[in-house]
Amino acid sequence: MQLADNRSQKVTLENVAAIANVSKITASRAFSQPDKVHPDTLKRILEAADKIGYVVNAAARSLRAKSSNTIGIVSPDMANPFFGGLAKLMTQEAYRAGYDTLLFDSYESKENEARIIDKLIGYNVDAIILSVVSAERFYRPDYIKQLELLNIPVILVDREMDIKHCSGVYIDNLDCGLQAGRYLLSQKAKNIVIISGPEDSNVARDRVTGLQAALQGNVDNIEILYADFLMNEAYNATNHYLKHHQAPDYFVGCNNQISLGIIKSCINHQLALLKDVSLFSIDEVSYATIYGFNFPCISHDLQEIAWQAVSMAVRRASDKAAKPGKVIVRGKLGL
Repeated sequence: MQLADNRSQKVTLENVAAIANVSKITASRAFSQPDKVHPDTLKRILEAADKIGYVVNAAARSLRAKSSNTIGIVSPDMANPFFGGLAKLMTQEAYRAGYDTLLFDSYESKENEARIIDKLIGYNVDAIILSVVSAERFYRPDYIKQLELLNIPVILVDREMDIKHCSGVYIDNLDCGLQAGRYLLSQKAKNIVIISGPEDSNVARDRVTGLQAALQGNVDNIEILYADFLMNEAYNATNHYLKHHQAPDYFVGCNNQISLGIIKSCINHQLALLKDVSLFSIDEVSYATIYGFNFPCISHDLQEIAWQAVSMAVRRASDKAAKPGKVIVRGKLGL
């Protein structure tokens, strides 16, 4: 068909439908609601779109076969120093490897995340480095299947999904919990309150499991409060606890935002941190030392995570035969 060869001509959805031998409505649904299209039909439509250079919405003239030397980076919360710092380092690593980046913040919104992925497909990126908005065990966004069919490599960072065609760079969350628990035992802590993320979160589950494994039977009391990986949620959970209980020996914040919520609540209850109550944070609490708070924590090597993620993205973008891989990065105890 002439359209397959004449890429300067505008390619339309009608062209895709004609090549795939489906109606325009079915072709449109393949891009807007892929879960409602039979897998074989969806594959045929996306292959037809790829063949003539039509990729979803914004890329009617993009050529999927042509490298753009661009990596898309999607973060769930750039305001979080962990994700913000990681995005900066990944951009620098990509630049060193000869790639530009398109950086997006999904603001912890599934709708934003799906819209951003659609946009990145349209921009013809060579690979996507993605920290998904949900740490739920069974989170499976619809766009993942579309990215697989379009052969766009996906590198997951921090929040894991069990999807065989995605590579991943993850923190050893179980080990984070174990290291935290061992430190608390070394401090003779007896009454410990853990403020965790959501109960159905992979990250929260592994960190809490590690803590319990180290502490169980070796302390007088462990309480686990499930909140969210957000400062205000952790603040509310800590406030509620302190209204009905005396302060424990240690609060444990299961990420940096939770730890900030704990700090805010302790100050609100006029508790002197490091004197009336101690805090252990899984994740560094940025700038805490400026205010005189030297909290023990588990710190993560963001440079290593960034390098691994970009290296995976470049390898899979440049070699379509490269297999997905997984790298686990262990945190370090900081005092």
